[in-house]
Amino acid sequence: MSELIERGGIPDGYKVEVFDGRVIMTPQSPEQDWTVADVRDAVKAAGIARDRVFGDVLVTFPGENDAAPDLTVIGFDAERRKNSYSCLDVLMVAEVPSEPEDEKDYVRNVQKYGRFGIDYYMIADPFKKVVTLMSEPHASGYDRVVEIPYGEQVSLTLATGERVKIDTSTFPTRDA
Repeated sequence: MSELIERGGIPDGYKVEVFDGRVIMTPQSPEQDWTVADVRDAVKAAGIARDRVFGDVLVTFPGENDAAPDLTVIGFDAERRKNSYSCLDVLMVAEVPSEPEDEKDYVRNVQKYGRFGIDYYMIADPFKKVVTLMSEPHASGYDRVVEIPYGEQVSLTLATGERVKIDTSTFPTRDA
């Protein structure tokens, strides 16, 4: 995967990930792009530096398939490794499903991100019109799961003490 990224082998507008030994290439929808932009704006408004926030950048998971989340927030001391970062440096991940009830986002990522101790996993679902915010990671997922309807504010405090408030009233929706 990292070799493919380094060679520029991913077409514009597509996201490529490896799951269960399969390469999955998904075109990004306008709703995904707009939602990620809104979340990124909220993270930046919280005073989090641009170099700690990115989307579709490779995050490595020791002994497992790597991932390229829609949006990732890393800690102050995160160390860049060529074009990737370690999952151990990740404070928050946000994903926007590309299809209803996406198993990758709602099952596999929940298990993986929880198992690797990512403090916050946020799913902004344009089909359900709900943000699912997960925290308190453990070996098979997250202990705390809160659903917040689009239109309400999502608030969280990162391990660094930074407080992020995300206005979901501008999140676009989509029919299944």
